[in-house]
Amino acid sequence: MDLNLYPVFIEIMRHGSVSKAADALGLTQPATSNALSRLRQQMGDPLFVRTKTGMLPTHFALGVLPKIKQSIKALQELQLDTPEELPLIRSFNRHFKIVMSDLEETLFLPDMIEQLATDAPGVSIEVRPYQREHIQKNLETGATDFVLAHLIAPSKNVVSKPLSAQDFVCLARAGHPGIDGNLSLKDYTKLGHILVAPDRGGTKGMADTQLQKMGEKRHVVCSVPHFLSACVLTSRSDHLLTVPRLLGEKIADDLSLRIHDLPFPMPGFSIGFHWHWTRESDPEHASFRNYVLGLFS
Repeated sequence: MDLNLYPVFIEIMRHGSVSKAADALGLTQPATSNALSRLRQQMGDPLFVRTKTGMLPTHFALGVLPKIKQSIKALQELQLDTPEELPLIRSFNRHFKIVMSDLEETLFLPDMIEQLATDAPGVSIEVRPYQREHIQKNLETGATDFVLAHLIAPSKNVVSKPLSAQDFVCLARAGHPGIDGNLSLKDYTKLGHILVAPDRGGTKGMADTQLQKMGEKRHVVCSVPHFLSACVLTSRSDHLLTVPRLLGEKIADDLSLRIHDLPFPMPGFSIGFHWHWTRESDPEHASFRNYVLGLFS
């Protein structure tokens, strides 16, 4: 049954005329007549008989009228465009799976867990490792609820909200013998480097791309997939480490590291909160994502 034909039936019943029903619906008379023809075929009844005074309903039409009115009312009351009131995060028990690298774990997870213990004790978090090739599939299947990370390329049907804009700084151990005052470009290219390559590995990163544009290069001594191990290595060597500024500010004092501005321009990046659009209408999912966005806005 084509439910789009129901309004045609109602208007012909109301006006007793195909032409008046067409005017009420904003349709042409041929389109309305065609809809009536389809209705007759679907319902297996003439529905209306043409007379000198107008279209008279059959006994069958009079019998189904209340049911059709009820169906239209039910469809109208769905109010699909009206936002559903979201449940308070304190009120539900839910386990969320969030993809993060150790960068986001360090920057956001401690505050998130601390606040959830007070605001939503029924919510638990499972952190999944960042694996670029699996992000799309895991979001689509529900194996992952959220991704909290910098996505290099947008994923299909994924909703993304910016969480934190980051630029870069350079870390060196306190009292580094090779740095006298501010870090110069000569210092940066002369000294060895620890590189964080979190996903696909390698020995080159964003800093190497920028240096190449300037006709410069650096020497990467060690490449690791995790920021925390890179920070420890830097604290116990004379090598340099280029990291997001917020990470440097959070970890420098604990590991006796000193923060230096980069001696060359380098573009920053944005860490975002991402989820699949099929979860948009999940009220608890929406309540949690609003909570996280509000926590770190």
